[in-house]
Formats: sequence, C-alpha cells, structure tokens
Amino acid sequence: MLAVAGPLPGAEAEAGYGFEPLFNGARVLVYLPGDGRVRLVSGIGQDVTAGYPELEGLAGVLPPGLVGVLDGEVVALGKHGGVSVERLQRRMSVRHPAAVAEAAVAMPVQLVVYDILYLGEPVLHAPYTARRALLDDLGVSGPHVVVPPYWPAMASEALHYIRQEGYDGVVAKRLTSTYLPGRRSRDWIKVKNLHADAT
Repeated sequence: MLAVAGPLPGAEAEAGYGFEPLFNGARVLVYLPGDGRVRLVSGIGQDVTAGYPELEGLAGVLPPGLVGVLDGEVVALGKHGGVSVERLQRRMSVRHPAAVAEAAVAMPVQLVVYDILYLGEPVLHAPYTARRALLDDLGVSGPHVVVPPYWPAMASEALHYIRQEGYDGVVAKRLTSTYLPGRRSRDWIKVKNLHADAT
C-alpha cells in the first residue's frame, strides 16, 4: 500500500487519523515462514535478503514459529544518529557477499516495521488501528529492528516529536483504513519538508 503526497488533514478531520514519522527508506515486505528464517522482498518484487545480513536476526526477537508478513522500510543509520539516504543508497549498490559483510559493519541498517498483512491468517481487511495493535503486541524490538511510534488523532504531538527528532515528514493514516496491496490511496497521506514549513 502506498501513500499519496498532500497536506495534513485539517483540524476537523484530525481525529480520524494516526500519525507516524516519514522514513526515507527502501520499502520491503518481510516474510516470516515460521521456521526461523526471514525473507525481505523489495517494492519491485526482488528478494533483497542477502543484502542486509544484520536483519537476519529479526526472527529471534519474535515469538517462535510466527508465520506472518510485515510491511516496513530499510533505513541506513547516519554517522551521528538519524537516517541517511546517501548511506542507504550506497548499501543498496553493494552486491558481493564479502563487500556486503563489510558494509553491514561500516554502514548498518535498521528495519522499521509499521504494518502487518498476515499473522497466521490475512489481516488486510482489518482497520489500521487493529493491525497496529497486533504489531504492538508482537513486541518487535532488537538492535536492528524497531516499530515506530504513532499518535492516533494527535497531529500536534506527532509534529512536535518529528521536528524535534529531525524526521523529514509525517504520514497520516486513516484509522479505519484497510490495507490495499499495491495501491496508492488517500487513506495514507505523506507530508514532507516539515522543517521548511516550520521556518
């Protein structure tokens, strides 16, 4: 599911949305077959698992035997914190296994997980709030994986955090929205360049 670019929902509509930081990362679907393996598939359908060996431990921070499909982004960490688009692009260009292993140490990445498509059964038709609750209940947390914060119906609190932490923007997700695979929908609205708006 893809977001459309646009302005933040107005005050009269704010209560109908949850707000998350916008990550300038590489979109991936995370396949968990339940046998301890993790498979990462890019937005264009390519298996990119081998490119990010530091993410192979994801299954170890999830309940044993979990069968699921998660949605998120791979982001590269900057030298002084935050995320770096430049470092991510450099990681994505590395192919040789030895070079990938070196890059995993020199330019580590993090997996940001923000949605669930399948958890033992499809959950695509559940509202965003229910999918987010399932994700939070999984307790996904590790040195290279994180579930981002979100603020239901609280745009001002989200914007304060996002600007304070240096994120480039925010994604407003309609609380009642179902997951629409491969579709761009106004149920998800991304707003970029918030720092420019704040000056």
